[in-house]
Amino acid sequence: MNAASNTVDRTGRVKSVVAWAVAPVVWFLAFLAMLFLGNGGTPGMVAHSVILALPAPWLLWVSWRMPRPRVDTYVAEGGALLSGAVALYITVLAFMISREGPAPVGFTVIYLAAAAVFIAAAVPLPGRRIAYGAAALACVVIGIGLRVLHSETSYYPGIDWVTKDELFAWAFLGLPALGALLQILWWARVRRGRTV
Repeated sequence: MNAASNTVDRTGRVKSVVAWAVAPVVWFLAFLAMLFLGNGGTPGMVAHSVILALPAPWLLWVSWRMPRPRVDTYVAEGGALLSGAVALYITVLAFMISREGPAPVGFTVIYLAAAAVFIAAAVPLPGRRIAYGAAALACVVIGIGLRVLHSETSYYPGIDWVTKDELFAWAFLGLPALGALLQILWWARVRRGRTV
């Protein structure tokens, strides 16, 4: 009886891992379907916005509700982060491609909301606070930087060594990568402290 329940539990976990692994693919295909098949106007924009916003509650659900340590939880977390990164990049393309002038207010609000999501996701997870904090900082730098640090040239006033594209690349890729590295070093230090 116990072996049977273990088999059922293991099968359920495998299905959960597979479902969470497929979720980012389904999310991206839904976005593409809305992009190519969806009608224009307000309904289409609302549908696109809803799909692009889905990684936020997804990450919060994983952080606050899913049990740890479990493989399906980590797969779900990775999928939420990957989908969120893609959604934020699509937001940059939608708002900023071929655009002269500062980022619109809506862009800044979206990136500040993403920063708030990362902070909220880090609250129940002490082992993610450095990485999620760096991701939140990246969102703040991008959201405010692309709006406030604007000039009529391709360079920012007083910061003649960084362009708009370089600022975005450094913040979007560099800060989360630095946060992940510092988080790994923190994990290693904590683990070493436990074994000593």
